[in-house]
Amino acid sequence: MSVAEMIFEKAKSLPGKLQAEALGFVDYLSRRGEAAKEAAAWKQLATEAQALPQVKTISEEEIADAIADCRQFLRDDPKEDQVYEKLR
Repeated sequence: MSVAEMIFEKAKSLPGKLQAEALGFVDYLSRRGEAAKEAAAWKQLATEAQALPQVKTISEEEIADAIADCRQFLRDDPKEDQVYEKLR
């Protein structure tokens, strides 16, 4: 007889309220296992993230300069007049 079958046989003899409590405990054990898997996945992600190269911080000024460059490009390219007008 498997463990699941033994649990089933014992649970059948319990009153309804205790069966519900046993079911709740089984659900808890299931969630605990899922939580452990999720925690391991997050830990793995954190480890992998630490191995990534550091990214350069971009200042507000650099962002503004890049936007200005794009707008200038659109102004200089006659084919992009419609796009430029939408950005104004």
